[in-house]
Amino acid sequence: MGNPLVSIAVITYNQQESLPKTLDSLLAQNADFPYEIVVGEDCSIDNTREVLKGYVERYPDIIKPIYNEANKGILGNYVATLSHCRGKYMASCAGDDFWCDPEKLQMQVDVMEKDPSVGLVYTDVIMDSVVTGQRFERKCANPRDDLFSQLLEGCFITAPTVCYRSELLRYVDFDEFQRLGFIMEDYPMWLTFSLHTKFYHLKRATLNYRIERSFINDPKAVSLHAVKFDENTTAIRLHFLKKYPDRTDLTENEILDAHNKIGYLAGLNMNDREFALRYVSQMHNRTPYVKRLTMICKSHLLFGMYQMYRGLTGKKRAPLEMYFGQ
Repeated sequence: MGNPLVSIAVITYNQQESLPKTLDSLLAQNADFPYEIVVGEDCSIDNTREVLKGYVERYPDIIKPIYNEANKGILGNYVATLSHCRGKYMASCAGDDFWCDPEKLQMQVDVMEKDPSVGLVYTDVIMDSVVTGQRFERKCANPRDDLFSQLLEGCFITAPTVCYRSELLRYVDFDEFQRLGFIMEDYPMWLTFSLHTKFYHLKRATLNYRIERSFINDPKAVSLHAVKFDENTTAIRLHFLKKYPDRTDLTENEILDAHNKIGYLAGLNMNDREFALRYVSQMHNRTPYVKRLTMICKSHLLFGMYQMYRGLTGKKRAPLEMYFGQ
């Protein structure tokens, strides 16, 4: 059999319950071209490997397993899985998510086959909190002409919705990502790709993104998670800003202020005056709003009144919003 047109990279670890639904959703794609599913199994301690072996026995021509001899972690497993992919186009899906549109691959490939200037197609996504039962559709932003700057302002792309040209991987330095301690592979990839190609937004939800973390009901835990996660993405932004300063008008202070905003919103969401004050005090752009909020956070009385106002006007962030640092 010749090379597939699309390779779907799946990384999985301890996902014996969810992996079958993931693989079933990939196998259900209605595509008029051959595709392969390359699965990196990262030394799970549950029955994930046995589940995968069962699928390989049933679909040996489509599912290609990689059984890691030692746990590589998310980034290491992803890089190892990519190295076994052969397609002209690349897609991916985590072993706890699933595609909810059987036309996903066909639509994305059609866009790129028709327009060689487009190197990546992303879609909207269904956010699904397994713990709370909440579900909502996340409508992604359309790509702007200044795509690199737009991505530096914040990542609006959910990785398992993406399909991109494999040739773009030649620009990606995964060794650098690992050396710098990046905890994610997708965001720095999109930043790198944006320097070399156009992106296309397919306005259709094709992915069910499952959130299984039990702390999703705890406003404090979710808010702290949002700040910690944004610390990592801010480190990525600052690295790319330093590496490609001539490709954007954004400044270091603007990127730091975006993180400070996440911090003070988290403090407001936790009803923690000192936490909010710590971040609002670090804002470089001292707008009238920031000055007022700083004054409010310095006063127990004013902070209490402001929190009451936010509660009455519905300005308090929902847990799922704070989970993504929005």
